[in-house]
Amino acid sequence: MKRTLWNITLSSILTLVVYLVLNAIWRAILKETASQLFALLLFAFMMAAVFGMILVYISKIRSSVGEDEVVSDYQGRKYVSLADDLKRIIKRESQMLICMMVIVLACFVLNRMDVLLFGKKTFSAITLIFAPMCLFDTLFTIPFVGYLLSAVVDVVVYLTILLFYRRKKYDYWMKK
Repeated sequence: MKRTLWNITLSSILTLVVYLVLNAIWRAILKETASQLFALLLFAFMMAAVFGMILVYISKIRSSVGEDEVVSDYQGRKYVSLADDLKRIIKRESQMLICMMVIVLACFVLNRMDVLLFGKKTFSAITLIFAPMCLFDTLFTIPFVGYLLSAVVDVVVYLTILLFYRRKKYDYWMKK
């Protein structure tokens, strides 16, 4: 569990760096759009995609764990479909997915407690490192909706990127 939490935290910090770099550029580009809501939605999806890619890189690609998992999952077995592989991934990645959702939920609880108790950021400042995982909160006036959407999008994007990564690795290893 410590490794999972570390991978998520490191991915979130790196995504925060990307966010800070791209924020000024994208705000200048998207300032001309008619809908600021659309611009924020697009930016939130982009950051969710960046977070997912960084998390897959850190947890699967960097240490070749992902390749080993694909080889062990498909040793003597054919790749049937993305849906079949999704079942395998959900079993294997359940700890990661739950941890991601718990982090987003914890950010919601800490931020709401600060608002209700103090009216400003105090002890929830720690949630800043997980801000890229909660960007959809900025789109809704009802706070829980944004955090819930953030949790779902983060998980779906991570799973989608991991699915395509595994498919690519399967094709590479089985053709050798």
